[in-house]
Amino acid sequence: MKTPPKLYRYRPLEDALLNRELGALRDSYLYSPPFAAMNDPMEAFYETGGPSDRIINAMLAPTGKRINGMYEMLSEMINRFALVSFAGTHENLPMWAYYGSNFAGMCLEFDAAELAIGDFQNEKLRPVTYARSALPPLTVTDMAPERLEEAVIARITRKRSEWAHEKEWRFVTGEVGPKHYLDDALRRVFLGPRVKPEHAARVCEVLDRRPVEVLQGETRGFELAFRSIKPARPPEECERVGAGRFEPKDIIYKQEELEAFLAGPLDALLDECRRTARRPNLEEIADFDVSGNHKGAVFIWATYRLRSGRDVYHKRYFDRRMRLLPEND
Repeated sequence: MKTPPKLYRYRPLEDALLNRELGALRDSYLYSPPFAAMNDPMEAFYETGGPSDRIINAMLAPTGKRINGMYEMLSEMINRFALVSFAGTHENLPMWAYYGSNFAGMCLEFDAAELAIGDFQNEKLRPVTYARSALPPLTVTDMAPERLEEAVIARITRKRSEWAHEKEWRFVTGEVGPKHYLDDALRRVFLGPRVKPEHAARVCEVLDRRPVEVLQGETRGFELAFRSIKPARPPEECERVGAGRFEPKDIIYKQEELEAFLAGPLDALLDECRRTARRPNLEEIADFDVSGNHKGAVFIWATYRLRSGRDVYHKRYFDRRMRLLPEND
């Protein structure tokens, strides 16, 4: 299934949780809890064992080992996984009631591609599947290297069909804890129609110098509508996290090759580098060149500084007309 361009996360804003949620906004992170902390007691259900276990145990008998030891190691690995859940829209009314403080909380809108640049790099984003029954137990066959990852993910992204209205997507992460994202991965914050005015004011205060729009929800008859109460700041007005280093003179050393590839002046490439350097988390444009791996593409390789202090690296690929290419091209 194709990844949606936007992902949404409903969050509470009750008095007791306000500082926690504001702190996550301030430091640009989402917390990845263990599966055991979820509200569904059947979350991430799986079993192990199969008909061939008896034969394998007989083969292992001379060593004093049993297949159960392998299953225990598998369970220990699975139990370390954590997740961050998302919805596909900010207009899911039951989700506002469940996870958005009964319409007094907020819903965060993320650009899915930008969200994957920070601590979610290399983590698996999957749609949740809904069914009446669990998948078969994991067996020794599933533990083959080429099958194990997808076999496990299929089970920990499966829920009973009663939850299907949530249309959930989730990042399956390798460990519990905060997952930091680029400031401009968060695009909009929708506040519920029952949000307290003082809570709305504090959200706007935290996001004042961010490229994030804040919208206030209100009911209009039988409809839920939103109006803007804080515009997104342009990049040049945003609080910087990274140094924003870009040296146009570095292009001289590759000018001839780049001009031949682009069939003309380098203005569009330079503009894209400057635009990238203005992003709040951009630490440095590390390199730009004609790609040797992606045919017919030029790349910009950038370093981004997360609010945790960690640096992450990301390449963007462009065609000869400097049009952004999809990540999987």
